[in-house]
Amino acid sequence: MAGGEDPFGCLKLASQECLISQDRRTVCPKCQQSRKYFCYTCYVLVAELEGKVPKVKLPFKVDIIKHPKEVDGKSTAAHAAIIAPEDVRIYTYPIIPEFSDPSKVVVVFPGLNALSLEDLSKKQHGLLKGKNKPQNAEKTQTITPESTDTENGREEKQDNTAAQEDVEKQISEVQEPPVKKQRTEERASAPFERVIFIDSTWNQTHRIFNDERLKGLQCVILKDHVTHFWRHQRDKPDTFLATVEAIYYFLREFHDIFVGTAYDGRYDNLLYFFSFMFQIVQKSKQEKGKLKDNKDP
Repeated sequence: MAGGEDPFGCLKLASQECLISQDRRTVCPKCQQSRKYFCYTCYVLVAELEGKVPKVKLPFKVDIIKHPKEVDGKSTAAHAAIIAPEDVRIYTYPIIPEFSDPSKVVVVFPGLNALSLEDLSKKQHGLLKGKNKPQNAEKTQTITPESTDTENGREEKQDNTAAQEDVEKQISEVQEPPVKKQRTEERASAPFERVIFIDSTWNQTHRIFNDERLKGLQCVILKDHVTHFWRHQRDKPDTFLATVEAIYYFLREFHDIFVGTAYDGRYDNLLYFFSFMFQIVQKSKQEKGKLKDNKDP
């Protein structure tokens, strides 16, 4: 990639030719709103891309709780819901799913009792003697920074009718989706079956995290990872991750710690849309830079 190395070049990503050739907007098969690649309110692909985009199976269930003021078209949470539809669900706060066994649920947030996945594994085996507040408690966050860009670089109005229908659907599905009885190697070795991510800016996260329904859940934190999100959150470090990045890095750390075998790229396609849009943004920046250079005397 001109101007620097491709940060996703080492990933095992499926071909993105179908995205490249999708040169026009179409409509969502559910809500009929104008979309280009997928619908970020219904979490489905446009008809032209159905069957052409990869799917990923996760070793646990992921619940994303989105702040109500977050604009759907700016969030990368939809990427995860579309790529891993069997395992990812998105809820708009104040809707929070019910958990039949809270001891099997963790929330990715730097709370006072937050542990790294490595320390959580030690705690599971009785090897953790004591733990103070993690040093990087406010370094790695999931974010959806304020911006006027959408999935294809243009601002779009939210469809109030579709949003209302989405809320009603969430209410009807608020009970915890059943976890299949068939246990994978990963689930059997990990002390949790569900992972919660909060999708919001840092300034908005505490309202959701402090909800009584999340009290008592084990908090976990990620190692520091540099974000490649093009909507950087103002005055925050580059370790504040986009939601889909946080889910991806959580899975990578999970695999290293609880599975222990060499990583084979099985979760890389979670960044399928993210990496594609990153390239679009970088290309746009380079073209704008060239135009500016040509105008300068």
